Amino acid sequence: MPEKEPYCPIAGHLPGAEVGERRAAPGEPTAECVLCREPTEYRYDIPGLPLCPRCEWQEAQRNTCSG
Repeated sequence: MPEKEPYCPIAGHLPGAEVGERRAAPGEPTAECVLCREPTEYRYDIPGLPLCPRCEWQEAQRNTCSG
């Protein structure tokens, strides 16, 4: 049986695509939130738009309630 394609075909090709690999180790530089400029828990060199935990939660609430 052939292997399943990943849900997001791009995710397998990005460095640090796994969630555990995106989180910064203690003492490692972190990215700042693109909305409030607070530090995030993600490494600074991961592609994308990092959000701090508070902004992640607020964004999830907006997306959930947008119907």
